[in-house]
Amino acid sequence: MISFFFRQLWRLIIFALGVVVLLYLIDAFWPTSGSRIAAFFAFLLIYCLMAYIFIPALFRLYHFLIEHDHIPLYATYGDGWASDPVNIAIIAKDKRHLRKAMQAAGWYEADPNTFRNSLREAWALLFNASYPTAPVSKLYLFNRKHDIAFQIPTNDAMSPRTRHHVRFWQLQAPLPNKHDRGHFDFWSAKLTKWFGREKQIWIGASTYDFRPFDIRWRTGSLTHGVRHEADLERDFIIETLRTSGNVRSVDTSDPGEQIKFRGQSFRTVFTTDGSLKIVRLRR
Repeated sequence: MISFFFRQLWRLIIFALGVVVLLYLIDAFWPTSGSRIAAFFAFLLIYCLMAYIFIPALFRLYHFLIEHDHIPLYATYGDGWASDPVNIAIIAKDKRHLRKAMQAAGWYEADPNTFRNSLREAWALLFNASYPTAPVSKLYLFNRKHDIAFQIPTNDAMSPRTRHHVRFWQLQAPLPNKHDRGHFDFWSAKLTKWFGREKQIWIGASTYDFRPFDIRWRTGSLTHGVRHEADLERDFIIETLRTSGNVRSVDTSDPGEQIKFRGQSFRTVFTTDGSLKIVRLRR
């Protein structure tokens, strides 16, 4: 309780200092009231351009010039930095089979990340409005964005403020002109005994958004606050599938060492046991 109080106090102090500095700059450079309003919107525009366009573009250029190969135990954000841990694989007949099992377990399929849907999600976040199929941000594995995503809102309003969510990528060989940095080979070797002619393997990255707003520490853009213990979210997905009677078996890949890495936001440091749960769905 005491540590929680000091964390909130620290956040309030930082916020207050930021407001004071901004007001001082506006008062110093735009002393008249009319120009102060214009200055506020100018600062807002500069922030949006820097946080959502210029800084991410510079990071993408950096990762293009200097390729950082990594063991694909986490998905990356559009700027190439680590995001959500990969901790689950589901074996299904096809995409329709996966979708049917997840929906039977109470999961909502996320809408496509279009401009219109993003505006609707922003409205739902600000005003706590119902949107159980809100889009999720694009994350990348195998050098491509996720193929499908699911979520369960955890608030009475069914808004995207707090939610369980998972993204899935189908495990498939990369196109000849598409370099995936060895990710397909890595997961193929790890999941060899589960391959089958009439099966598809879907690699998933799951996390729990427990706070509606946080800040990405590299760009300053807004994102959800995410729970650190990613394995709890993985186990929650398996439990919902079991409860709905859709699980044939659950196996565990060769366990590795416990992994810790920093996520997108200031306060997110993911911890995972380094293993992958493989869920075989019932027909």
